[in-house]
Amino acid sequence: MKSLLPISIIIAAIALFFLLTNPLYKDTQLLKTDVATYNKALDNSTQLQKEKDSLLEKYRNISETDRKRLDTFLPDNVNNIKFVLEIEQIANLHGMPLKDIKFVENKNTTDTNKNIVGNMVVQKNGLNNKAYGIFTVEFTTEGKYSSFLIFLKDLERNLRLMDIKSLSFEVPSTPKGGAKVASGINPDIYSYKLDVDTYWLK
Repeated sequence: MKSLLPISIIIAAIALFFLLTNPLYKDTQLLKTDVATYNKALDNSTQLQKEKDSLLEKYRNISETDRKRLDTFLPDNVNNIKFVLEIEQIANLHGMPLKDIKFVENKNTTDTNKNIVGNMVVQKNGLNNKAYGIFTVEFTTEGKYSSFLIFLKDLERNLRLMDIKSLSFEVPSTPKGGAKVASGINPDIYSYKLDVDTYWLK
Protein backbone atom coordinates (compact mmCIF):
# COMPACT_ATOMS: atom_id res chain seq x y z
CA MET A 1 0.00 0.00 0.00
CA LYS A 2 2.78 2.37 0.94
CA SER A 3 4.46 1.87 -2.44
CA LEU A 4 1.22 2.65 -4.29
CA LEU A 5 0.81 6.11 -2.69
CA PRO A 6 3.91 7.72 -4.28
CA ILE A 7 2.99 6.17 -7.64
CA SER A 8 -0.56 7.54 -7.34
CA ILE A 9 0.79 10.99 -6.49
CA ILE A 10 3.13 10.90 -9.50
CA ILE A 11 0.32 9.77 -11.80
CA ALA A 12 -1.96 12.49 -10.40
CA ALA A 13 0.76 15.11 -10.89
CA ILE A 14 1.35 14.01 -14.49
CA ALA A 15 -2.40 14.03 -15.17
CA LEU A 16 -2.71 17.49 -13.58
CA PHE A 17 0.12 18.75 -15.78
CA PHE A 18 -1.39 17.53 -19.04
CA LEU A 19 -5.01 18.32 -18.15
CA LEU A 20 -4.58 21.71 -16.47
CA THR A 21 -1.06 23.13 -16.25
CA ASN A 22 0.02 22.54 -19.87
CA PRO A 23 -3.16 24.00 -21.47
CA LEU A 24 -2.94 27.01 -19.15
CA TYR A 25 0.72 27.47 -20.07
CA LYS A 26 -0.09 27.35 -23.79
CA ASP A 27 -2.94 29.82 -23.33
CA THR A 28 -0.58 32.10 -21.43
CA GLN A 29 1.99 31.93 -24.26
CA LEU A 30 -0.71 32.75 -26.81
CA LEU A 31 -1.83 35.69 -24.69
CA LYS A 32 1.75 36.93 -24.45
CA THR A 33 2.04 36.72 -28.24
CA ASP A 34 -1.22 38.65 -28.66
CA VAL A 35 -0.09 41.27 -26.15
CA ALA A 36 3.21 41.68 -28.03
CA THR A 37 1.31 42.04 -31.32
CA TYR A 38 -1.06 44.63 -29.86
CA ASN A 39 1.82 46.53 -28.29
CA LYS A 40 3.60 46.64 -31.63
CA ALA A 41 0.43 47.83 -33.36
CA LEU A 42 0.00 50.48 -30.66
CA ASP A 43 3.59 51.63 -31.10
CA ASN A 44 3.07 51.84 -34.87
CA SER A 45 -0.16 53.75 -34.35
CA THR A 46 1.59 56.17 -32.02
CA GLN A 47 4.42 56.64 -34.52
CA LEU A 48 1.94 57.23 -37.36
CA GLN A 49 0.10 59.79 -35.27
CA LYS A 50 3.39 61.59 -34.62
CA GLU A 51 4.16 61.56 -38.34
CA LYS A 52 0.68 62.87 -39.10
CA ASP A 53 1.03 65.66 -36.52
CA SER A 54 4.45 66.55 -37.93
CA LEU A 55 3.11 66.72 -41.50
CA LEU A 56 0.12 68.78 -40.41
CA GLU A 57 2.44 71.19 -38.63
CA LYS A 58 4.57 71.52 -41.76
CA TYR A 59 1.44 72.08 -43.87
CA ARG A 60 0.21 74.80 -41.50
CA ASN A 61 3.55 76.56 -41.86
CA ILE A 62 3.19 76.76 -45.65
CA SER A 63 2.09 80.20 -46.73
CA GLU A 64 -1.25 80.70 -48.48
CA THR A 65 0.55 81.73 -51.67
CA ASP A 66 2.65 78.59 -51.69
CA ARG A 67 -0.43 76.44 -51.01
CA LYS A 68 -2.12 77.90 -54.08
CA ARG A 69 1.01 77.20 -56.11
CA LEU A 70 1.01 73.59 -54.89
CA ASP A 71 -2.68 73.25 -55.78
CA THR A 72 -1.88 74.51 -59.27
CA PHE A 73 1.14 72.26 -59.64
CA LEU A 74 -0.81 69.10 -58.69
CA PRO A 75 -4.54 69.78 -58.22
CA ASP A 76 -6.96 67.45 -56.44
CA ASN A 77 -9.26 67.19 -59.47
CA VAL A 78 -8.89 66.99 -63.25
CA ASN A 79 -10.54 70.29 -64.25
CA ASN A 80 -9.87 69.57 -67.92
CA ILE A 81 -11.39 72.84 -69.12
CA LYS A 82 -9.05 74.91 -66.97
CA PHE A 83 -6.10 72.83 -68.17
CA VAL A 84 -6.95 73.49 -71.84
CA LEU A 85 -7.47 77.20 -71.13
CA GLU A 86 -4.01 77.39 -69.54
CA ILE A 87 -2.43 75.88 -72.66
CA GLU A 88 -4.52 78.10 -74.93
CA GLN A 89 -3.50 81.21 -73.02
CA ILE A 90 0.18 80.35 -73.49
CA ALA A 91 -0.31 79.55 -77.17
CA ASN A 92 -2.18 82.81 -77.81
CA LEU A 93 0.79 84.77 -76.48
CA HIS A 94 2.68 83.56 -79.55
CA GLY A 95 -0.16 83.87 -82.05
CA MET A 96 -0.65 80.08 -82.16
CA PRO A 97 -4.38 79.27 -81.80
CA LEU A 98 -5.34 75.78 -80.62
CA LYS A 99 -7.39 73.59 -82.96
CA ASP A 100 -8.92 70.12 -82.98
CA ILE A 101 -8.85 69.79 -79.19
CA LYS A 102 -9.60 66.24 -78.03
CA PHE A 103 -9.63 64.52 -74.68
CA VAL A 104 -8.07 61.16 -75.41
CA GLU A 105 -7.86 57.85 -73.56
CA ASN A 106 -4.55 57.65 -71.75
CA LYS A 107 -1.92 55.53 -73.50
CA ASN A 108 -1.16 53.53 -70.33
CA THR A 109 -4.58 51.90 -70.03
CA THR A 110 -3.58 48.43 -71.21
CA ASP A 111 -3.04 47.35 -67.61
CA THR A 112 -6.02 45.21 -66.57
CA ASN A 113 -5.76 46.74 -63.12
CA LYS A 114 -7.14 50.04 -64.45
CA ASN A 115 -10.59 51.39 -65.30
CA ILE A 116 -11.49 54.19 -67.68
CA VAL A 117 -14.03 56.65 -66.34
CA GLY A 118 -14.77 59.14 -69.10
CA ASN A 119 -11.34 60.27 -70.24
CA MET A 120 -9.70 59.63 -66.89
CA VAL A 121 -7.56 56.72 -65.80
CA VAL A 122 -8.69 55.34 -62.46
CA GLN A 123 -6.58 52.68 -60.80
CA LYS A 124 -8.31 49.72 -59.17
CA ASN A 125 -7.24 48.69 -55.70
CA GLY A 126 -4.17 46.47 -55.89
CA LEU A 127 -0.41 46.45 -56.13
CA ASN A 128 -0.45 49.06 -58.92
CA ASN A 129 -2.75 51.42 -57.07
CA LYS A 130 -1.52 54.99 -57.37
CA ALA A 131 -2.44 58.18 -55.56
CA TYR A 132 -2.72 60.16 -58.79
CA GLY A 133 -4.60 60.10 -62.08
CA ILE A 134 -3.46 60.98 -65.59
CA PHE A 135 -5.38 63.15 -68.03
CA THR A 136 -4.40 63.56 -71.69
CA VAL A 137 -5.38 66.28 -74.15
CA GLU A 138 -4.58 66.26 -77.87
CA PHE A 139 -4.54 69.39 -80.00
CA THR A 140 -3.01 71.03 -83.08
CA THR A 141 -1.65 74.52 -83.54
CA GLU A 142 0.13 76.56 -86.21
CA GLY A 143 2.97 79.04 -86.18
CA LYS A 144 6.55 79.76 -87.02
CA TYR A 145 9.10 77.27 -85.78
CA SER A 146 10.82 79.92 -83.66
CA SER A 147 7.49 80.77 -82.01
CA PHE A 148 6.80 77.10 -81.42
CA LEU A 149 10.10 76.65 -79.59
CA ILE A 150 9.24 79.54 -77.27
CA PHE A 151 5.76 78.03 -76.79
CA LEU A 152 7.36 74.75 -75.66
CA LYS A 153 9.63 76.63 -73.28
CA ASP A 154 6.64 78.41 -71.77
CA LEU A 155 4.83 75.09 -71.32
CA GLU A 156 7.94 73.79 -69.55
CA ARG A 157 7.99 76.80 -67.23
CA ASN A 158 4.26 76.65 -66.55
CA LEU A 159 3.50 75.86 -62.92
CA ARG A 160 1.08 73.01 -63.61
CA LEU A 161 2.80 69.64 -63.97
CA MET A 162 2.54 68.33 -67.54
CA ASP A 163 4.41 66.08 -69.96
CA ILE A 164 4.46 66.25 -73.75
CA LYS A 165 3.97 62.61 -74.70
CA SER A 166 4.06 62.95 -78.48
CA LEU A 167 4.82 65.64 -81.03
CA SER A 168 4.58 65.76 -84.82
CA PHE A 169 4.57 68.58 -87.35
CA GLU A 170 3.91 69.30 -91.02
CA VAL A 171 5.47 71.88 -93.29
CA PRO A 172 3.68 73.55 -96.23
CA SER A 173 3.97 71.29 -99.26
CA THR A 174 6.06 72.59 -102.15
CA PRO A 175 4.88 71.86 -105.70
CA LYS A 176 7.12 69.77 -107.93
CA GLY A 177 9.62 71.46 -110.16
CA GLY A 178 10.69 73.99 -107.56
CA ALA A 179 7.60 76.13 -107.99
CA LYS A 180 6.68 78.51 -105.23
CA VAL A 181 4.18 77.61 -102.53
CA ALA A 182 0.61 78.37 -103.56
CA SER A 183 -0.55 81.94 -103.10
CA GLY A 184 -1.91 82.73 -99.66
CA ILE A 185 0.16 80.02 -97.94
CA ASN A 186 2.99 81.18 -95.71
CA PRO A 187 5.92 78.76 -96.11
CA ASP A 188 7.17 79.70 -92.63
CA ILE A 189 3.99 78.55 -90.88
CA TYR A 190 4.12 74.93 -89.74
CA SER A 191 1.36 72.77 -88.30
CA TYR A 192 2.06 70.99 -84.99
CA LYS A 193 0.19 68.16 -83.26
CA LEU A 194 0.77 67.43 -79.56
CA ASP A 195 -0.40 64.98 -76.91
CA VAL A 196 0.02 66.47 -73.43
CA ASP A 197 -0.46 64.67 -70.10
CA THR A 198 -1.28 66.34 -66.83
CA TYR A 199 -1.72 64.82 -63.38
CA TRP A 200 -4.14 65.15 -60.47
CA LEU A 201 -4.35 63.82 -56.94
CA LYS A 202 -7.14 61.35 -56.23
